[in-house]
Amino acid sequence: MSTAKPCKNISSLIRLLTVLAFFSAIAIIALASFGMNRIYTHQVINMAEKEAILISHLLVDHSHDTLLASNGSTKLRTQIEPLEISMLNKTLSEFLHPFDIVKIKVFSLDTQIIYSTDNVIIGEMDLQNKRLMRALAGASDSHIVLKEALRDLKNETTFDVDVVETYTPIIVDGKILGVFELYIDVTKFRKEIRNGTLQSLLLLSSILLLVYIIAFSVARSGMKQIAEAEERLRKQAMIDALTGAFNRGELMSRAEEEMARIIRHGPDGGSGELSLVMLDIDHFKRVNDTYGHQAGDAVLQQMSGRIKQGLRLYDIMGRYGGEEFLLLLPHTDLTSTYLVAERIRTSVAEKPFTFKEQPLTVTVSLGISSITPGINLNDAINAADQALYLAKQNGRNRAECQLPREQD
Repeated sequence: MSTAKPCKNISSLIRLLTVLAFFSAIAIIALASFGMNRIYTHQVINMAEKEAILISHLLVDHSHDTLLASNGSTKLRTQIEPLEISMLNKTLSEFLHPFDIVKIKVFSLDTQIIYSTDNVIIGEMDLQNKRLMRALAGASDSHIVLKEALRDLKNETTFDVDVVETYTPIIVDGKILGVFELYIDVTKFRKEIRNGTLQSLLLLSSILLLVYIIAFSVARSGMKQIAEAEERLRKQAMIDALTGAFNRGELMSRAEEEMARIIRHGPDGGSGELSLVMLDIDHFKRVNDTYGHQAGDAVLQQMSGRIKQGLRLYDIMGRYGGEEFLLLLPHTDLTSTYLVAERIRTSVAEKPFTFKEQPLTVTVSLGISSITPGINLNDAINAADQALYLAKQNGRNRAECQLPREQD
């Protein structure tokens, strides 16, 4: 007997969720990588800025006489003699080297560069430098840059250097006298930033993987339950609750499908033929009246099982109404159908049914018809019904055939 396939398959939905989870994980990891790199980099910048502020205070104390006016006034000197610059370069090179300082500038209040380890730019003005202006207003300003090549305090050129450029105000006795611009080499932290970002991403990836595995398992279980519930509802819509056979609506739907097959294939050696058997339980009202409706229900349930035993896997059986069953036998001519009907009739008549361990003798009458190209489904059902009526008239517990007339 044929069985219906599930109306839906959740595999496509699971695949969609898997793809969505995959791309979501990639997006999360990419954004997290960017964010973590920014966080670690910002930490390096903050550390370098704090170090630059500390060094600026030390520089004021260390080079007080050279940087400040000689008359004791608290203001930066606007000009440093070449000899003093040479001595200052040597002094600062020794003093700043342990702090990873690779370059230094000193600005006056009017943005003039009064000292730099790059002697060429001494005396230049930097009026458009917004970061310098913030420092002159009293706020330190730092950012990290990659220098492809940089000449350090020892006048040596280094390549591929990460430096934090910090503008920090020069404050003496509560007054801003100018600005230091310090270049601190933080290349050594590049690997730490990369490793820290990588370790954080590995941890995040592991957490995401665990979360997605749990979520996927829960979702799969939930979708499976939904699919099972849908399957139950689908079966309820097509299966007769009492007998387990197809209900009339599903039975007619299957019959229409078989009719469409006949129209497509035609009568090629019988493969385009569909035979019908209308089965009715004899004196079923007497069973209900004598033993009760529960006994009648038991007979209907057992009758469904007896009929199924006499059918092939691809044959179709349904409860047509009351105590009537309609059988659809694809690829079966009238002679073969009659043999099937007799086999079912015999299996019902020869073995009593039972209700509460009480045997019940039951017989059936059967009407046989056939559908071929040109025959209407309703006409074939009517012909099977007429054949069933003929079987009743001829004494019941028998099978009769009736061919429908082909429509003009």
